Amino acid sequence: MDEYTPKYFDIAQLKYLCEKLYSECELLLNETNQFAVNDPTATESLLLNDFIEHIANVGINYRIKYSQDTALIEALDQFLDHSSQLLGNYGVTSKEIKDWKLLSNTLFHYF
Repeated sequence: MDEYTPKYFDIAQLKYLCEKLYSECELLLNETNQFAVNDPTATESLLLNDFIEHIANVGINYRIKYSQDTALIEALDQFLDHSSQLLGNYGVTSKEIKDWKLLSNTLFHYF
């Protein structure tokens, strides 16, 4: 794939945004305990939910342009859904965080 194509730019943009979301969520969600307490009304959680919406909008544009790239689109949807669920819960188990990290790795593999 030529690095100057519009598709490469769109993928690079999605990759950057998803990596940023991953790192921010990882800082917020501490998996050292078996059960982490999360405050969905905290400023950080609300900002990350807005960020998830922004990434979803970029993802919709990608889906419209490249509808044949179903594996990446599905992985992106699962990553965003799971991220939103984690940030929306008051309690998060370490298993949920590990599952989210597995979904993240799958998405980053497609990038």
